[in-house]
Amino acid sequence: MPTDDNDAETKAATGTELVSCPTARTRQLSDVSDEIMMEILLRFPVRTLASLRSVCTSWRNLISSPPFTCNHLRRSCLLDPTLTTLRIAYCTWAYRNDVRCGTIGLLSVHSILDNPSEPTQVDCFREQRYYGIIGSCNGLLCLVDEHAFKYMHAILWNPCTGFTFESPEISGEVRFCGFGYDHLSDSYKIFATIRTEGPSDFEFSTRIYTFGPTSSWRKIDDIPVALFGVPIDNPSWAVNREGEFFGSSILCTLNWCVNHVVLYFDLGKETYGHFPLPDSDINLDRHYFPRLCTHLCVLRNCLSVCYGDKSTYGCFLYDWNVWQMKEYGDAQSWTKLAVIPVYENFTYSDPCRCFQPLYISESDVLLAFCPFFGIVLCNLNDGSVDFPEIDNSGMGNHPAFSQCVGYRMACIYHDSLVSPNGLRSNSSKMLLRFIKPKLKLIDS
Repeated sequence: MPTDDNDAETKAATGTELVSCPTARTRQLSDVSDEIMMEILLRFPVRTLASLRSVCTSWRNLISSPPFTCNHLRRSCLLDPTLTTLRIAYCTWAYRNDVRCGTIGLLSVHSILDNPSEPTQVDCFREQRYYGIIGSCNGLLCLVDEHAFKYMHAILWNPCTGFTFESPEISGEVRFCGFGYDHLSDSYKIFATIRTEGPSDFEFSTRIYTFGPTSSWRKIDDIPVALFGVPIDNPSWAVNREGEFFGSSILCTLNWCVNHVVLYFDLGKETYGHFPLPDSDINLDRHYFPRLCTHLCVLRNCLSVCYGDKSTYGCFLYDWNVWQMKEYGDAQSWTKLAVIPVYENFTYSDPCRCFQPLYISESDVLLAFCPFFGIVLCNLNDGSVDFPEIDNSGMGNHPAFSQCVGYRMACIYHDSLVSPNGLRSNSSKMLLRFIKPKLKLIDS
């Protein structure tokens, strides 16, 4: 078969010869089995898959199906972390026209760690009401409407897919709460102790809501507060009111610091338990302020605690001690991970504000949140401290961080396609009103 000049030039440049195959045809997508298509799509990152849902109906149904989202979540967490992006979600608030308005910001953890001197871009979502962050799990953020103090309702939000789901309202003020995954029932639950005004005094009740199409708040056994000798209105409850979720293949719990122990709630069995904090020089005197300054977190898949240890009590200067529990529930497995030395930006006189570790990189750089300052990086190898540039987010020296915010201000989550039990969004009035930014999230 004769070739034109362009073909000749191509052969000369590449050293190859073009072969005509008139019987060949392009294989259509319809020729690929569902099993092979699933295996192909499972290898794409979360945000790419979120876009691919619009290619065709069959892809949308496949990518949105619970088996696919579960398989992709498992693969991205255990086999290939590059399929998902680890992020920080934070919330702040400010008054506009005498109305408290909220902002939720999302930014990439690896962008901060890899290029701390380069501004990390942020997605900022602003609302006319304030939504506090209760926690995160499997790519879902659980928010609570704190605009009113006589009722509450929880909102589940997947920032990657846009999924939102609201729980029914429940009367009362939330005193403490938690959000997590129940591996026994494959469901997501929110835990809340509600305070209501009774005939003679305030009354408390504990409720559970399981996210589902027909779910409602149901009453469960109250926390055995007598065990700890701390009234439920004690300041230590308010300081640690969001339970830290810890999940494994055999146990999923919410955890709070109460007095000198960790109180936990088993989300599967819906029972309580407790174990002591690390056996250290923590002052257990209930009137000693730094005892209140205790923060639970999960670092490298271990329940961890950070507390302030006085170095100069009269000036309220703290060294920050970070401990890890290598075997969950085994008090003998507490191991000191790091001591963060006194630094002027990490110290403040408010004992209810704690240095909050969020993540540790493979190179032993601790990423933490400082309520009065923002995001900081602490190198555990040489003790150096860095303050990353955050673009257009107010994460550095933001006045909102010096104000008292009722719920946690920052947490770690990762992109996922998860929606509980395949639920569809039921909210038409909440996050859809958020002002979405023009900047795109960094996926590095």
